[in-house]
Amino acid sequence: MYPEATPVLVEQARSDRAAFGELYDLYVRRIYAFCLSRTKDKDEAEEVTAQTFERALNAIGRYEHRGAPFSSWLLRIAANLIVDRGRRQVRVVLLGDDPVPEQHVERSEEDDPQLWVERWERALWLRAQVASLPSTQKQAVRLRYWEGLSVAEVADRMGRNENATKQLLHRAVTNLRVRAGGADV
Repeated sequence: MYPEATPVLVEQARSDRAAFGELYDLYVRRIYAFCLSRTKDKDEAEEVTAQTFERALNAIGRYEHRGAPFSSWLLRIAANLIVDRGRRQVRVVLLGDDPVPEQHVERSEEDDPQLWVERWERALWLRAQVASLPSTQKQAVRLRYWEGLSVAEVADRMGRNENATKQLLHRAVTNLRVRAGGADV
């Protein structure tokens, strides 16, 4: 998991630009990744990320800690900017006497920035854990789960038989479960 800013650093950032710079350094990758996942465009994600930190700098004096991590506040700013950009880009032009369609936008759990960050951090933690596996286990996991190869294809690529490959994958997943404290990986 990624570290969160301490309340002391956030408080200091209200009046100290260098402290705000530390917040920027701590969160810029997360905010950019969030923006890129929503916009699917590198340039737009960079622009929204920059606007997020600009708004945060201007509003940090009004920030209130309400039990959620500081990243939640930044992600909410980014999410609002993305929604605003979407509203500006989509204009409906009606021709004729048809009534204006209802503006009904269904929100899903995927729209929750906090949930998105938690999933992203879990994925990064899992990647770090996989990277620390023994090399043959790491290779088997990458081929099977990231590249989506069948067990037979993994066995062929690794020059092993299928049963040995299944056992290797089982050991890798068991290692990951132990590291996760027995939770489902």
